[in-house]
Amino acid sequence: MNKQKFLLQMLAGIFTFQACLFGAGFYYCANNGGLKSCPEIGERYDKTFTTMTAVVLALITGASIKE
Repeated sequence: MNKQKFLLQMLAGIFTFQACLFGAGFYYCANNGGLKSCPEIGERYDKTFTTMTAVVLALITGASIKE
């Protein structure tokens, strides 16, 4: 399998996983008091999403440089 294709699939998987995770967190918070029960949900989502995306994009860049 092509490295870049695999890494792009990983990136798509990350977007899907993050959307599901954020949806579940939003649903939980909406049913349990809103932002009072989950005051930092946006910040946590941003940190995990940024980190995961940056790692995969760095791998894609590294894979393309070596070729």
